[in-house]
Amino acid sequence: MLESLQADFEPSEVTLLKDTSFTPLLGENPILASALSNIFPYLLLIDNFLELVTWTNDDPYQNFLMVVIYSTIVLYWQICSVLILPLICSTLFSILVWSISSVINDSKFNEKPTIDEVLHSLHNITVRFELLLRPVKHFTITKKTLLVIFFMTSILTPVHVFLVTHVFPPQKFLWLFGVFMLTYHSPWSFSTRRLLWRSVYVRIIAFYLTGLDIKLDRRNQNHHLPVSRIHSPSVSEAEEDDAKYNHKQKLQLLSDFKILKKIVASPTQLKQIVLFEILENERRWLGLGWTSFLLPNERPNFCYQQSMMTSPHVQGAAVDGHESNDKFPFPVFENDLYSYSWDWLDESWSIDKEFNKGKDAEGWSYFDNNWLNQAYEDGITKYTRSRKWIRRAVLIIDKRNEVNDN
Repeated sequence: MLESLQADFEPSEVTLLKDTSFTPLLGENPILASALSNIFPYLLLIDNFLELVTWTNDDPYQNFLMVVIYSTIVLYWQICSVLILPLICSTLFSILVWSISSVINDSKFNEKPTIDEVLHSLHNITVRFELLLRPVKHFTITKKTLLVIFFMTSILTPVHVFLVTHVFPPQKFLWLFGVFMLTYHSPWSFSTRRLLWRSVYVRIIAFYLTGLDIKLDRRNQNHHLPVSRIHSPSVSEAEEDDAKYNHKQKLQLLSDFKILKKIVASPTQLKQIVLFEILENERRWLGLGWTSFLLPNERPNFCYQQSMMTSPHVQGAAVDGHESNDKFPFPVFENDLYSYSWDWLDESWSIDKEFNKGKDAEGWSYFDNNWLNQAYEDGITKYTRSRKWIRRAVLIIDKRNEVNDN
């Protein structure tokens, strides 16, 4: 029997707007119950307002009526302002006063609300506020984000001026913006946005218009953890013998570092000299010069050279004008049969001069806008640059505490 699958085109918070019994919570606290009963009329007013704004009412006729009134006033402002604007204002004011007075009088002088009704209203207010503020909650406010928004706004200002003066008059622009805001939380608007957001082209347009960190595909992005977790670097004796006979083979790459040398310290200990290679990346912005602010879909500010995954910042590299500390986390191996201990062989991080053939004193290699066409000197066609930081470490692997010789 095949099960039908239905796409979720309704905000998940709406399903929380249901009756829930809270009586046992306040049954033994009459003071709190009395205080909640006194503020119940104002809770109803807030709940009714949020119900109208978030389109979570049973019958959305009020929402459509509000959109129609707004559209009529904006599109026919010259007629409305002269003939019917005073009538509309007085009518809306009377309706507002009558609604507020009715709610307050009914709640105070008629049948007293139960505790379940009060807490149910509080619950609905909380859910509707979550629904109202959901776009803001998913927007991370950082210094980089604010700078990107300001930069993109400055670039798009001439486009906005052209649209307002030649395509959309201010009156039509105000009408479109108002209708969009009034219908933002409507079910059909929510469904339309979700359908459009499935298109990668829409995401690309949004990315280039805003410059914000927008995932451009449906695949899960691999976010680097503060501590790298990789497989065990221990190898068999056969691999050790092969390494002795083939010295020209490529260095073994294990996720975040290269193994330079292997030493058998004891029957139970294997000592390895490893090399960490981390790229520091920057982009040139108009008016800002070289900064650590990169596009969301490109390589991070610091990354491992081979995997291009995000790495911790290295000491000695200036990030946003501040030098990074030396709290570099060593990888943690998931194989719990052995124990691992790390120690730095080099005292500090150093710039790999071979990365740019010694052409630049600071070790930078320059690329075009897509991190291609590497050059060792800066130029007008170079918008990105990288330099490599290296540091050697010692990894000691204790295979087991005892060795049984047969």
